[in-house]
Amino acid sequence: MSDATSKAIDRAMGALVGGALGDALGMPTQLLSPVRIAELYGHVEDFIEPFPDHPVSKGLAAGTITDDTEQALLLGRILVESGDRFDHARWVNALLDWEREVKARGSYDLLGPSTKRAIDAINNGMPAEEAGRSGDTNGAAMRIAPVGIMMPLEPLEGFVGKVAETCRATHNTS
Repeated sequence: MSDATSKAIDRAMGALVGGALGDALGMPTQLLSPVRIAELYGHVEDFIEPFPDHPVSKGLAAGTITDDTEQALLLGRILVESGDRFDHARWVNALLDWEREVKARGSYDLLGPSTKRAIDAINNGMPAEEAGRSGDTNGAAMRIAPVGIMMPLEPLEGFVGKVAETCRATHNTS
């Protein structure tokens, strides 16, 4: 393996592991205001369990990742399997399969609101290209690291197009 390839793999792993660590660190604070976080936890600087009545994270162990990391890893897998051409239909099917798995684990409350609405709409027959039009949260940004890792950055228009294409099913807004 060349030194350049080794460095690229190291940077990619750093991006994915760093994202997962940040996700797990922030898990008990998701959906909470800075004031509420300070009231409940003070300054968060380590993995902690969420407070018992947390609206989405209740019952999770300290250090647990959320749907953001799960979707990032799923997107990364789809990008690797798709090669140079991103397969939107395959991505949508993977999201639907993943959502069923999340429900089976009893973790459906963890899904972000825009992703949940879009998947429900697709499951109810709405075309995937339309389902994400009501996306109003940051879930697509939270899972986007694999696109930056896998896709060529130039030409910039092509890269931005790949970013938009991976967001379309759940967060098709501008």
